[in-house]
Amino acid sequence: MGLHIIPTDLPSLTSGERKVLEKIRALYKNIEREAYLYIQPRIRHLEPDFILIDSQKGVTILEVKDWDISYIHRADRRKIDLADGRKVDNPLCKTNGYYNAAKGLFRLQDVLRDDQAELKFKLHASVIFPNLHSNEIEENRLDQIFNQPPANYISSDVLGKVNINQLFENESCLLEEEEMITIRTLLFPEIKVSSTKTTSPANAKDLITALDAEQERFAKRVPYGHYMVTGVPGSGKTVLLLARAIHLVREHPDWKIKILTYNKSLKAKIENKLNAIAAELAFANIRLENIDISTFHKFALDMASISVPKNAKQEWWNDELPKIATERAHSTCDAILVDEYQDFLDDWIRLCVKSCKEHTYINNKKETVTGINLFLAGDRLQSIYNNADHSWRSLGIDMRGRSTLLKKSYRSGSQHINLALNFLKQEKKLEEEVNKFYCPMNELSFENQIKDGVSFIEGAYKEISDTIYNLIYKESYKPEDILILCRERNECNKLKKELDYKIRQQTEIQKDITEGRLIITTYHSSKGLEAPIVFLVDVDRFEEKQLVQNDMQLRKLLYVGMTRSSERLYIHANSYSKPSFGKVLREGTA
Repeated sequence: MGLHIIPTDLPSLTSGERKVLEKIRALYKNIEREAYLYIQPRIRHLEPDFILIDSQKGVTILEVKDWDISYIHRADRRKIDLADGRKVDNPLCKTNGYYNAAKGLFRLQDVLRDDQAELKFKLHASVIFPNLHSNEIEENRLDQIFNQPPANYISSDVLGKVNINQLFENESCLLEEEEMITIRTLLFPEIKVSSTKTTSPANAKDLITALDAEQERFAKRVPYGHYMVTGVPGSGKTVLLLARAIHLVREHPDWKIKILTYNKSLKAKIENKLNAIAAELAFANIRLENIDISTFHKFALDMASISVPKNAKQEWWNDELPKIATERAHSTCDAILVDEYQDFLDDWIRLCVKSCKEHTYINNKKETVTGINLFLAGDRLQSIYNNADHSWRSLGIDMRGRSTLLKKSYRSGSQHINLALNFLKQEKKLEEEVNKFYCPMNELSFENQIKDGVSFIEGAYKEISDTIYNLIYKESYKPEDILILCRERNECNKLKKELDYKIRQQTEIQKDITEGRLIITTYHSSKGLEAPIVFLVDVDRFEEKQLVQNDMQLRKLLYVGMTRSSERLYIHANSYSKPSFGKVLREGTA
């Protein structure tokens, strides 16, 4: 709780803006209720200096002008002539524009309006003049020109003794958590995390959550250097990565942003998320077309400017292609963001580094610094393709003080993640990784508190088919609510043939989750996919291996599968009697 300032590192603030920032920080020093101070946010095409959201006061918009009296040459209610020859909008008139834009935006949401369609909270707006005394304003008759409600003005002498109540015109309100989240996601749709908590479609309730303050601050850090975010499954890593991309293109409209993923499923997932919020971001006039999403191998092919050899093997894709691409690469991207970085080999990261442009900035210590913008998001425990740890220093990347760990899952329930992590910890090396990244496990938190979310099915594929039939025709789940994971593609085909005829007509193999379609795919292709209902098929065919590396890879593969579900996880085996990972999982829930 307390005041969350986002972002925290803006060296470009003027002395007056910094004075106001420090004043607000001091006012909230001992306040424990939830409040957010956004610095230079954007409302439609407008950019006020501050927006302050207080859970017990409402919302106030603050514009700061560092002018002294000698700097104002002539003024009227619409325009101000400045001593440097510029003619600018009257800041009170301009701030009323901010006010009206915000009010229109907030009125779009039912949760923020009462029965008379009025906002449940009072919206306020002020222009602050840190270098203009009230006597100067009155002597030069600027008080009449600045008298433009609903916005008011705060002079330097008033600023010195202003309190929180005065910033909100002595109004009070009570904003619930849901309403605070709604206000934040209306201003910044890219921080929205949608989650559904339910035990059946009949009781379904879509809840909107958002990146927390720490995550949002991380996404909006000054765009310089390398950053890494790791987290438990469903913790919002991809949302944070996309929020970072939108923040960069919001701040730098001409930048070319590249998002790279391992496979097409992840690429489609991010594209769908971006498309879903595109309309909500239209008011901000953000050039989303400058964000390009690609698989790594497509990106490497473009950089290498070569065609795929006939009968190219996996070694060519993983090793030869990246090396050729790196030799021929030049800096074309202003920023590169990598989703699921743990599956990227070292040579892949080297290509990303070489493809980034260098930019020069003034940091928050007023130092001139140069670096590239590389942002990595992932979960080391989901590294089902890359067995080796990254040596960041050998790649020219210093991650000290530039990484964060997300410990809250918005999608997977505690039962799913605890089962998955405890399963990993049965192998010694994986136990070390779990302890290194996520323990103590009691520090993990879960937005989704689904209980009795794991069930076991034993027998032929017909048992799975019967369960799916009941879910769709008796419990009213939709086909797209269901994701089925098999070991091999031929098993996907066999299982599809067992499904009820009508359900089979609404089933796709190896496709992204789409409207009205039940998806059957392989465990390896499940990265980036998620669904309320997930079936893990033939887990009795996952057996402990003598080779540690192979054993770890199979455990991680099942870990990925177990964390795709937001509600129910069905674990299937032809038989649980023989030794297998299926038997281990069943005994682990007993």
